[in-house]
Amino acid sequence: MSINFNFSSKRFIITGATSGIGKKICEDLIKNGAVVLAIGRRKEKLNILKEQYGERINVETVDVNNFDLLKSAIEKFGEKEKVDGSVHCAGINKFTPLRAFNWSDAEQIIRTSLFAGIELIRIVSSKKISSEKSSHVLLASVAGIKGEVGFTAYSAAKSALIGAVKTLALELAIKDIRVNSITPGWIPTEMTDAIDARYPGHIDTIKLQHPLGIGSVEDVSNLTMFLLSDEAKWITGTNIVIDGGYSIK
Repeated sequence: MSINFNFSSKRFIITGATSGIGKKICEDLIKNGAVVLAIGRRKEKLNILKEQYGERINVETVDVNNFDLLKSAIEKFGEKEKVDGSVHCAGINKFTPLRAFNWSDAEQIIRTSLFAGIELIRIVSSKKISSEKSSHVLLASVAGIKGEVGFTAYSAAKSALIGAVKTLALELAIKDIRVNSITPGWIPTEMTDAIDARYPGHIDTIKLQHPLGIGSVEDVSNLTMFLLSDEAKWITGTNIVIDGGYSIK
């Protein structure tokens, strides 16, 4: 069940909007009155969102690692009215065990999760784009605070993201702009389905390690709605763990 917030006349940017957590956040923001810019790589899925939500959503087929296109899409969205916040959900995960470490995969993982997230905040927090007291959320992962065998690059990217958020929050506090991160545990999405298909049994092992069981995209979206809302106006530079108790074991 989604929690209701009033985002009427608010405008938000979501990366990784075509599936999983990003898609759910887009839908919940729109249902709560917001206008959304959905950014993703899969045009057909973005078009489905456009058909569903019409004028409440703008879509841009952009790889977040192309910073020029990312900036262009955001500036276009911010031309008429300023932006009230953003959520960086774009990310990829690949198995990177030490003995078969692939530097190309590692670079792609880190660039997508970390560098693109920083660039998103850099662009959207500019004076000409950001509204007063905007709020921004970057999706980390429990892998960033608790080791996961075989996922060195992903864990490193998410850990660095959590650290970067603290400094971004300090730098932007003077503008009354808030930046926080959310650290989910294992959430069933297309990404986790792909891992399960490639490494049978891995997810079953992970599931048993969550005391409260596996969460859902709704759980993460509900927390995101709160952080984007005025109800969280005194929260910045914080990493909130939502993992069913996984990280306390």
